[in-house]
Amino acid sequence: MLVTRILGLFLVLGLVAPVVADDAKTEENKSETSTTKVEKSGDQRIAASRVIGASVYGSNQEDTIGSVNDIVTTKDGKVVYLVIGSGGLAGVGETNHGVPAKAVDLKWVKDGDEKTLKVSLPMTAEDLENAPALSLEHAADLTVDSFQERNSKYFKAQNAEKVKADNMFLVSEMMDLDVKGNGGESVGAIEDIVFNHKEVCEAAYFIMGSGGTLGIGESYTAIPAKKLKVTKTKDDQYTAMIDADKKVIGAAPKVTSDKYYAELENEETRSNVDKAFAEAGSTDKE
Repeated sequence: MLVTRILGLFLVLGLVAPVVADDAKTEENKSETSTTKVEKSGDQRIAASRVIGASVYGSNQEDTIGSVNDIVTTKDGKVVYLVIGSGGLAGVGETNHGVPAKAVDLKWVKDGDEKTLKVSLPMTAEDLENAPALSLEHAADLTVDSFQERNSKYFKAQNAEKVKADNMFLVSEMMDLDVKGNGGESVGAIEDIVFNHKEVCEAAYFIMGSGGTLGIGESYTAIPAKKLKVTKTKDDQYTAMIDADKKVIGAAPKVTSDKYYAELENEETRSNVDKAFAEAGSTDKE
Protein backbone atom coordinates (compact mmCIF):
# COMPACT_ATOMS: atom_id res chain seq x y z
CA MET A 1 0.00 0.00 0.00
CA LEU A 2 1.10 3.56 -0.62
CA VAL A 3 1.78 4.64 2.97
CA THR A 4 3.74 1.47 3.71
CA ARG A 5 5.92 2.02 0.66
CA ILE A 6 6.71 5.56 1.77
CA LEU A 7 7.37 4.39 5.33
CA GLY A 8 9.93 1.98 3.91
CA LEU A 9 11.83 4.90 2.41
CA PHE A 10 11.98 7.16 5.47
CA LEU A 11 8.53 9.63 6.17
CA VAL A 12 3.22 13.73 11.32
CA LEU A 13 0.01 15.44 12.38
CA GLY A 14 1.50 18.06 13.08
CA LEU A 15 -1.33 18.59 10.76
CA VAL A 16 -3.65 20.60 12.85
CA ALA A 17 -3.33 24.31 12.92
CA PRO A 18 -1.52 24.16 16.27
CA VAL A 19 0.74 21.54 14.69
CA VAL A 20 1.32 23.20 11.35
CA ALA A 21 2.99 26.54 11.91
CA ASP A 22 1.02 29.53 10.70
CA ASP A 23 2.53 32.24 8.53
CA ALA A 24 3.81 34.15 11.54
CA LYS A 25 5.66 31.14 12.91
CA THR A 26 7.32 30.25 9.62
CA GLU A 27 9.77 33.10 10.15
CA GLU A 28 11.00 31.80 13.49
CA ASN A 29 13.50 29.25 12.20
CA LYS A 30 16.81 31.06 11.90
CA SER A 31 18.99 27.97 11.70
CA GLU A 32 18.32 27.08 8.06
CA THR A 33 21.22 27.29 5.62
CA SER A 34 21.39 29.76 2.77
CA THR A 35 20.07 27.10 0.36
CA THR A 36 17.26 25.98 2.63
CA LYS A 37 14.60 28.34 3.90
CA VAL A 38 11.29 28.20 5.71
CA GLU A 39 8.57 29.24 3.33
CA LYS A 40 5.22 30.91 3.75
CA SER A 41 3.31 28.21 1.96
CA GLY A 42 -0.07 28.65 0.34
CA ASP A 43 -0.71 24.93 0.59
CA GLN A 44 -3.96 24.16 2.37
CA ARG A 45 -3.80 20.36 2.24
CA ILE A 46 -1.31 17.72 3.30
CA ALA A 47 -1.28 13.96 2.76
CA ALA A 48 -0.85 11.56 5.67
CA SER A 49 1.81 9.77 3.62
CA ARG A 50 3.86 12.95 3.67
CA VAL A 51 3.76 13.03 7.45
CA ILE A 52 4.01 9.42 8.62
CA GLY A 53 7.65 8.42 8.66
CA ALA A 54 8.96 12.00 8.79
CA SER A 55 11.95 12.74 10.98
CA VAL A 56 11.24 14.84 14.06
CA TYR A 57 13.69 17.59 14.93
CA GLY A 58 14.37 18.74 18.48
CA SER A 59 15.32 22.01 20.17
CA ASN A 60 18.44 22.02 18.04
CA GLN A 61 16.88 22.15 14.60
CA GLU A 62 19.80 20.21 13.11
CA ASP A 63 19.29 17.14 15.33
CA THR A 64 16.62 14.49 14.83
CA ILE A 65 15.09 13.07 18.00
CA GLY A 66 12.55 10.64 16.58
CA SER A 67 10.17 9.89 13.73
CA VAL A 68 6.42 9.97 13.17
CA ASN A 69 4.92 6.49 13.18
CA ASP A 70 1.21 7.22 13.10
CA ILE A 71 -1.54 9.84 13.23
CA VAL A 72 -4.41 9.69 15.70
CA THR A 73 -7.73 11.26 14.74
CA THR A 74 -11.23 11.42 16.11
CA LYS A 75 -13.92 9.61 14.14
CA ASP A 76 -14.83 12.86 12.41
CA GLY A 77 -11.27 13.21 11.14
CA LYS A 78 -9.76 15.78 13.51
CA VAL A 79 -6.08 15.21 14.24
CA VAL A 80 -5.42 15.00 17.99
CA TYR A 81 -2.12 13.10 18.44
CA LEU A 82 0.98 12.06 16.57
CA VAL A 83 2.59 8.77 17.51
CA ILE A 84 6.30 9.57 17.57
CA GLY A 85 8.98 6.95 18.09
CA SER A 86 12.24 7.51 19.96
CA GLY A 87 15.37 5.42 20.43
CA GLY A 88 15.96 2.15 18.64
CA LEU A 89 17.72 1.64 15.35
CA ALA A 90 16.02 1.76 11.95
CA GLY A 91 12.66 1.43 13.68
CA VAL A 92 13.72 -1.60 15.74
CA GLY A 93 13.49 -1.19 19.52
CA GLU A 94 11.70 2.15 19.27
CA THR A 95 9.50 3.47 22.06
CA ASN A 96 6.29 5.13 20.91
CA HIS A 97 4.87 8.28 22.48
CA GLY A 98 1.46 9.88 21.97
CA VAL A 99 2.40 13.51 21.41
CA PRO A 100 -0.52 15.98 21.50
CA ALA A 101 -0.87 17.67 18.12
CA LYS A 102 -0.75 21.04 19.85
CA ALA A 103 2.79 20.32 21.06
CA VAL A 104 4.19 19.72 17.57
CA ASP A 105 5.41 22.35 15.14
CA LEU A 106 5.48 21.68 11.41
CA LYS A 107 6.86 24.00 8.77
CA TRP A 108 7.17 23.92 5.02
CA VAL A 109 10.85 24.09 4.09
CA LYS A 110 12.08 24.81 0.58
CA ASP A 111 15.42 23.36 -0.48
CA GLY A 112 16.07 24.46 -4.04
CA ASP A 113 12.94 23.62 -6.02
CA GLU A 114 11.68 21.04 -3.53
CA LYS A 115 9.33 21.66 -0.60
CA THR A 116 9.35 19.35 2.38
CA LEU A 117 7.77 19.33 5.80
CA LYS A 118 9.90 19.83 8.87
CA VAL A 119 8.42 18.41 12.07
CA SER A 120 9.75 19.77 15.35
CA LEU A 121 9.31 19.34 19.09
CA PRO A 122 10.78 21.85 21.57
CA MET A 123 12.75 19.20 23.46
CA THR A 124 15.88 17.09 23.34
CA ALA A 125 16.16 13.42 22.40
CA GLU A 126 16.49 12.61 26.10
CA ASP A 127 13.34 14.57 26.90
CA LEU A 128 11.40 12.59 24.31
CA GLU A 129 12.78 9.27 25.48
CA ASN A 130 11.64 10.11 29.03
CA ALA A 131 8.09 10.95 27.90
CA PRO A 132 5.23 8.60 28.85
CA ALA A 133 5.44 5.53 26.63
CA LEU A 134 2.57 3.89 24.78
CA SER A 135 2.43 0.29 25.93
CA LEU A 136 -1.06 -0.89 24.95
CA GLU A 137 -2.08 -2.15 21.52
CA HIS A 138 -3.68 0.33 19.13
CA ALA A 139 -2.32 3.21 21.27
CA ALA A 140 -5.16 2.52 23.71
CA ASP A 141 -3.20 4.29 26.50
CA LEU A 142 -4.52 7.53 25.02
CA THR A 143 -8.05 6.59 26.07
CA VAL A 144 -7.07 6.15 29.73
CA ASP A 145 -7.77 9.28 31.78
CA SER A 146 -4.78 8.91 34.10
CA PHE A 147 -2.40 8.45 31.16
CA GLN A 148 -3.92 11.36 29.25
CA GLU A 149 -3.48 13.67 32.23
CA ARG A 150 0.14 12.64 32.83
CA ASN A 151 0.94 12.74 29.11
CA SER A 152 -0.60 16.17 28.55
CA LYS A 153 1.27 17.58 31.55
CA TYR A 154 4.59 16.22 30.31
CA PHE A 155 4.17 17.78 26.87
CA LYS A 156 2.83 21.03 28.39
CA ALA A 157 -0.43 20.60 26.47
CA GLN A 158 -2.98 20.71 29.28
CA ASN A 159 -5.76 21.48 26.82
CA ALA A 160 -5.03 18.41 24.69
CA GLU A 161 -8.25 16.77 23.59
CA LYS A 162 -9.28 13.65 25.45
CA VAL A 163 -10.34 10.71 23.31
CA LYS A 164 -12.49 7.71 24.10
CA ALA A 165 -12.03 4.27 22.60
CA ASP A 166 -14.95 4.60 20.19
CA ASN A 167 -13.76 8.03 19.06
CA MET A 168 -10.09 7.24 18.39
CA PHE A 169 -8.92 6.20 14.94
CA LEU A 170 -5.38 5.36 13.80
CA VAL A 171 -4.49 6.40 10.27
CA SER A 172 -2.17 3.40 9.84
CA GLU A 173 -5.05 1.03 10.50
CA MET A 174 -7.22 2.68 7.86
CA MET A 175 -4.61 2.27 5.15
CA ASP A 176 -5.26 -0.47 2.59
CA LEU A 177 -8.79 -0.82 3.97
CA ASP A 178 -11.20 -2.32 1.45
CA VAL A 179 -14.02 0.07 0.52
CA LYS A 180 -17.47 -1.35 -0.12
CA GLY A 181 -19.83 0.44 -2.49
CA ASN A 182 -23.49 -0.02 -3.31
CA GLY A 183 -24.57 -3.63 -3.01
CA GLY A 184 -21.52 -4.49 -0.93
CA GLU A 185 -19.13 -4.75 -3.87
CA SER A 186 -15.52 -3.73 -3.45
CA VAL A 187 -14.80 -0.46 -5.27
CA GLY A 188 -11.20 0.07 -4.14
CA ALA A 189 -9.01 0.51 -1.07
CA ILE A 190 -8.00 3.49 1.07
CA GLU A 191 -4.44 4.43 0.13
CA ASP A 192 -4.04 7.80 1.83
CA ILE A 193 -5.84 10.62 3.62
CA VAL A 194 -5.51 14.29 2.73
CA PHE A 195 -5.97 16.68 5.62
CA ASN A 196 -7.05 20.29 5.45
CA HIS A 197 -4.80 22.27 7.77
CA LYS A 198 -6.25 25.67 8.45
CA GLU A 199 -7.41 26.60 11.94
CA VAL A 200 -8.21 22.95 12.66
CA CYS A 201 -6.55 20.00 10.99
CA GLU A 202 -9.12 17.50 9.80
CA ALA A 203 -9.60 14.92 7.08
CA ALA A 204 -10.75 16.49 3.84
CA TYR A 205 -10.37 13.61 1.36
CA PHE A 206 -9.79 9.89 1.38
CA ILE A 207 -7.60 8.76 -1.49
CA MET A 208 -8.91 5.48 -2.86
CA GLY A 209 -6.86 3.29 -5.15
CA SER A 210 -8.47 0.98 -7.69
CA GLY A 211 -7.44 -1.11 -10.67
CA GLY A 212 -3.91 -2.14 -11.48
CA THR A 213 -1.91 -5.06 -10.09
CA LEU A 214 0.25 -4.84 -6.97
CA GLY A 215 0.02 -1.07 -7.13
CA ILE A 216 1.11 -0.90 -10.78
CA GLY A 217 -1.36 0.88 -13.04
CA GLU A 218 -3.52 1.80 -10.07
CA SER A 219 -5.67 4.93 -10.36
CA TYR A 220 -6.39 7.23 -7.45
CA THR A 221 -9.70 8.89 -6.69
CA ALA A 222 -10.15 11.65 -4.12
CA ILE A 223 -13.37 11.15 -2.17
CA PRO A 224 -14.72 13.89 0.13
CA ALA A 225 -14.22 12.68 3.70
CA LYS A 226 -17.89 13.17 4.55
CA LYS A 227 -18.91 10.83 1.73
CA LEU A 228 -16.90 7.81 2.88
CA LYS A 229 -17.86 6.18 6.17
CA VAL A 230 -15.18 4.46 8.23
CA THR A 231 -16.35 2.56 11.31
CA LYS A 232 -14.48 0.71 14.03
CA THR A 233 -15.64 -2.17 16.19
CA LYS A 234 -14.80 -2.68 19.87
CA ASP A 235 -12.01 -5.07 18.88
CA ASP A 236 -10.45 -2.41 16.62
CA GLN A 237 -11.60 -3.83 13.28
CA TYR A 238 -12.24 -1.17 10.63
CA THR A 239 -14.70 -1.09 7.75
CA ALA A 240 -15.20 1.48 4.99
CA MET A 241 -18.31 2.14 2.89
CA ILE A 242 -19.45 4.65 0.30
CA ASP A 243 -22.90 5.18 -1.20
CA ALA A 244 -21.63 4.93 -4.79
CA ASP A 245 -20.78 2.28 -7.38
CA LYS A 246 -17.87 1.60 -9.71
CA LYS A 247 -19.43 3.75 -12.43
CA VAL A 248 -19.43 6.80 -10.17
CA ILE A 249 -15.91 6.05 -8.95
CA GLY A 250 -14.64 5.57 -12.50
CA ALA A 251 -16.10 8.85 -13.72
CA ALA A 252 -14.77 10.90 -10.80
CA PRO A 253 -11.65 13.09 -11.25
CA LYS A 254 -8.36 11.28 -10.74
CA VAL A 255 -5.34 12.49 -8.77
CA THR A 256 -1.70 11.43 -8.80
CA SER A 257 0.37 10.14 -5.90
CA ASP A 258 3.84 11.24 -7.02
CA LYS A 259 3.04 14.88 -6.17
CA TYR A 260 0.93 14.02 -3.12
CA TYR A 261 -2.32 14.75 -4.99
CA ALA A 262 -1.31 18.32 -5.83
CA GLU A 263 -4.37 18.50 -8.11
CA LEU A 264 -6.44 19.12 -4.97
CA GLU A 265 -4.78 22.51 -4.55
CA ASN A 266 -6.81 23.57 -7.59
CA GLU A 267 -10.24 24.94 -6.72
CA GLU A 268 -11.78 23.67 -9.97
CA THR A 269 -10.57 20.14 -9.25
CA ARG A 270 -12.05 20.23 -5.75
CA SER A 271 -15.33 21.49 -7.17
CA ASN A 272 -15.40 18.67 -9.74
CA VAL A 273 -14.68 16.10 -7.01
CA ASP A 274 -17.58 17.45 -4.95
CA LYS A 275 -19.89 17.30 -7.95
CA ALA A 276 -18.86 13.73 -8.77
CA PHE A 277 -19.93 12.55 -5.31
CA ALA A 278 -22.81 14.96 -4.75
CA GLU A 279 -25.36 12.13 -4.89
CA ALA A 280 -23.45 9.88 -2.50
CA GLY A 281 -24.83 9.71 1.02
CA SER A 282 -23.17 11.87 3.67
CA THR A 283 -21.51 10.27 6.70
CA ASP A 284 -22.25 13.27 8.94
CA LYS A 285 -23.14 12.27 12.46
CA GLU A 286 -26.12 13.75 14.21
